[in-house]
Amino acid sequence: RLGERMQRAVEKPLRLDRAVVHLTVSAGFCLTSRNPGKSVEAIYEAASAAFREAQNNGPSAIRAFDQGMQSSRAVLGLMAAEAAEALENGEMRAWFQPQVSAVDGVLSGFEVLARWMHPERGLIAPAEFLPVLEGARLLPRLGEVMRQEAYRALRAWDGAGVEVPSVAVNFSAAELRDPALVDRIRWELDHHDLGAERLTIEVLETVVSTAVDDSVALSINGLAKLGCSVDLDDFGTGHASITSLRRFAVQRIKIDRSFVMKLDRDPEQHQMVVAILGLAERLGLETLAEGVGTMGEQICLGEIGCNYVQGFGIARPMAFEQTIDWIKSRTEKRIDRAELRKA
Repeated sequence: RLGERMQRAVEKPLRLDRAVVHLTVSAGFCLTSRNPGKSVEAIYEAASAAFREAQNNGPSAIRAFDQGMQSSRAVLGLMAAEAAEALENGEMRAWFQPQVSAVDGVLSGFEVLARWMHPERGLIAPAEFLPVLEGARLLPRLGEVMRQEAYRALRAWDGAGVEVPSVAVNFSAAELRDPALVDRIRWELDHHDLGAERLTIEVLETVVSTAVDDSVALSINGLAKLGCSVDLDDFGTGHASITSLRRFAVQRIKIDRSFVMKLDRDPEQHQMVVAILGLAERLGLETLAEGVGTMGEQICLGEIGCNYVQGFGIARPMAFEQTIDWIKSRTEKRIDRAELRKA
């Protein structure tokens, strides 16, 4: 009850100039009956563990300490330390997954995906290390590392004479709440001599739908004014309203793979995607279907008006060293098909 009273007191909206800021309060506490030790330090550490658990389940969560938090915290703390070191020593690498036109297969860009090449455990899946980075407040640092690799890749592709219009980089809520983000991205693009149109800002629908203040919108709209494109990722899995699509300057929605799977064979899936495409068309938004696994799905998506596709059916995420050969090989295949059609 005390935690709830604190939340009600602190979470009243604040108006700063033209922005409305909504604070959130997470609370952790330790009951005497669950106290792991008698010292002040033990009580404080237990309450802190509960507080971190609340933060990881926020915003505005309240958690009581239990013994399970101690063991999980020890494991996560060890992995968080490893992950922090990996960010600085080059173990966290950017992999690239192609995005192509649903109609003619022309490459429109790559999505940047984080991969952890652990020296002992090998490739660690993002589902395993991203929550650890989030809990350790390291997602902004990961975003910075991924952007730098994306910029270097764009320069290398340009130098190799292959055309890659843009790269899409995911931005976390923590990054988008940074008031200095737009100026930082402007400086980074100037430093690498790249136009803003070469960088696509990818934002999860859940980030948009849960953004309770104007700071996220200010960052996204500022980047859009800079010239960056804005993709809304995993569309259909969150609760973003039509108003949100306008408020956050979205230019393209990425249809979640759960809607795309088997849409060429499942009438209900097909109707759902047609409805999403109709909404996007009326709002003047482009569309990209994620998780395309078969040629049948790609052909179907092109026929019903989807603009772009991405998924294992086109190509799996790959290290930068593989991208140039993949681009050249795909270009040659497209030329061969065009010549066959003429013949």
